[in-house]
Amino acid sequence: MFQKSIKKSFTLLGKGLHFGKDVNMTVHPAPADYGIFFKRLDIEGDKAYVKASFENVSKTYLRTQLTNACGVSIITAEHILAAFAGLGIHNALVELNEAEVPIFDGSSRIFVKAILESGVVELEKKAKLYQVVNSIRVGSSNAWAELRPANTFSIDFKMDWPGTALSKQSLDMPIVNGAFVREICDSRTFCRSSDVLRLKEEGFALGGGIENAIVVGKDDMMAQDGLRYEDECIRHKILDALGDLSLVGRPILGKFVSCSGGHGLTNLLLRESFKRGDVFISKDFSDRDKDKLPGFNISETDTKNILYQ
Repeated sequence: MFQKSIKKSFTLLGKGLHFGKDVNMTVHPAPADYGIFFKRLDIEGDKAYVKASFENVSKTYLRTQLTNACGVSIITAEHILAAFAGLGIHNALVELNEAEVPIFDGSSRIFVKAILESGVVELEKKAKLYQVVNSIRVGSSNAWAELRPANTFSIDFKMDWPGTALSKQSLDMPIVNGAFVREICDSRTFCRSSDVLRLKEEGFALGGGIENAIVVGKDDMMAQDGLRYEDECIRHKILDALGDLSLVGRPILGKFVSCSGGHGLTNLLLRESFKRGDVFISKDFSDRDKDKLPGFNISETDTKNILYQ
């Protein structure tokens, strides 16, 4: 199997979730072994480029922030990273006129639709993956994240918000073939209604509202046009995890499990995995792996609800 990129460039206009600024974003094809890079158009020279790597994660409170050696940052990268991973895009350049990736409806749906409309192209070089051969867990008894060996990539997430309408949600799901496009990519971000005012006072969620987030109250959950899934919140946690895990730069063949985790624990898990040195082995991607990883064998049935909405 070969590495992939998008077929042609596309541009999207939107607003940042946390800073609320208007953002012009253009995604370009990239050659094999390029990886995923972001470029800040308001920064001059090579320091404008920020590599999508777990080693560049600088902040994880409410978002995944990537920062290069020059201190230049990209904010809220996780949703477009999930779209790339879910569609098997290994190489792309994302240009932004602001620091923050636009939020759109709070999910990855707009990114997925734009990539599908652009088209996906195979490149001339074969892809590699990381296979999990030894388990590792980070965190505490109350909140943790783990990687385990498995024959298929899957994510098992559990969360508990006592005293809210969300309460407990859990989902264990193989993210293979078109599952991400069909069942995960349109799941929106969420927050407690009791936190909305505090976050805005802290300078976060300035571009947030009912149009791009599920607001979780004590007795109900408010969302524009209602919930898309009964368990939409846990599906969004899986979306975030896929985006954060993609920062290893290759697909992962293994199982990710988390209890009340988030961006910070996922990043810590990746850092500790590579520090320990025996969690992953590098492996060439073969035809036998197509049904074990996201981004392959995506059918028209999988994409129709995205392309025609």
